[in-house]
Amino acid sequence: MFDYRLTEEQIALQKLAHEFAEKEVRPIGLELDHNPDPAKAAYMEPLLEKADKVGLRTMGIPERYGGGGIDDLFSHCVVAEELSWGNRGICGMLLSATKITHILESELCPSEEIREKWLRAYCDDPHFLISTATTEPNSGSENLLPYSAPDSGYRTSAVREGDEYVINGMKHFVSNIGWAKLYFVYVRTDQTKGVDEGASLMMIPRDTPGVSHGRVHDKMGYRLNLNRELMMDNVRIPVEYRLGPENCGVSYIRRHMRGDALINAAAMVGLARAAYEDTLEYAKTRVASGKPIIEHQAIASKIIDMYTGIEAARAYVLYGAWRVDAAWNGVDGKKIPGDPKMSASASYFAHEVACDVTRAAMEIHGGMGVMREIPIEMYFRDAHNMMHSDGGNIMKRLKAIRGL
Repeated sequence: MFDYRLTEEQIALQKLAHEFAEKEVRPIGLELDHNPDPAKAAYMEPLLEKADKVGLRTMGIPERYGGGGIDDLFSHCVVAEELSWGNRGICGMLLSATKITHILESELCPSEEIREKWLRAYCDDPHFLISTATTEPNSGSENLLPYSAPDSGYRTSAVREGDEYVINGMKHFVSNIGWAKLYFVYVRTDQTKGVDEGASLMMIPRDTPGVSHGRVHDKMGYRLNLNRELMMDNVRIPVEYRLGPENCGVSYIRRHMRGDALINAAAMVGLARAAYEDTLEYAKTRVASGKPIIEHQAIASKIIDMYTGIEAARAYVLYGAWRVDAAWNGVDGKKIPGDPKMSASASYFAHEVACDVTRAAMEIHGGMGVMREIPIEMYFRDAHNMMHSDGGNIMKRLKAIRGL
């Protein structure tokens, strides 16, 4: 049976993440979000340095490379909720460490030398993040299920020439560009095959000749996580920077990256919780028609719906994380079969709850709910912006349906 009780280590991590969000993220979150220049609305270097100092930036990296050695997805979800209670955008930092670890610790990585080089580099540089580049202007969600036809999916090409690949193409909606030192880029190594037969994954260091960056996307929300265009013009990388077999395909690659959807889902719980807590306090102090508005049944009904949705979403997300951990690492020495539809369904449910909660928060705040001087409208924008991430909520449902 699933045990919801946190270990002493998880309680300590939860407290650390909450204090970081309260003291370091919240005081600057609204200001960064409101900056009209999106390039300046993302992480500040001092924030990364502070996160690094307390171990949050590297918590998912194995200890032998200098990281915190926190491997289980459950703990990452606990931390993600607290960080996103501070601001939804900060969770991209946490995902950065889990992605580089899952990729380079898996069989995708061709050698211990490469693993050692880049995981140590990540730990040694307090400004180091990674980016995963998949989406292109003419291909997005069809890469996620995927629709595997030669004329569909991303078109960024990688052509082998001797001991190198020559890469050409463009990606957009790429997170962390500006701080990322290493890019994981999905490419087509066989243009005659679809993305499930003719695709490969490449590592491209940021300072590789031919790499450049385009416009920063001016998003509605999630503004503390910077998204930008990535261009590659005759970029040459050594063959050993290919991750996994050539033409192994999207599905094969993604099997090695567990948990991203649930970390994002836990972050949505944290965002919803922030909106709920602010709204509850407001309803207790705002007086209308002779009494605090929480004493009006219409308002109280909305607030209890907010609370119920958050509790349900958290329980589902943490159970999903426990199931993933049990499938990968086992429980009491025994592995429990995974449920392929659970991560996707928990993720879309948490995203829907966050949208419902933040909309109710705006309604209960009345005219103040849309004023930029308080964070309610930011919560609303952040929640609805994330409905379009990772393929969007429709794609999450379709992923879950595939597991039926």
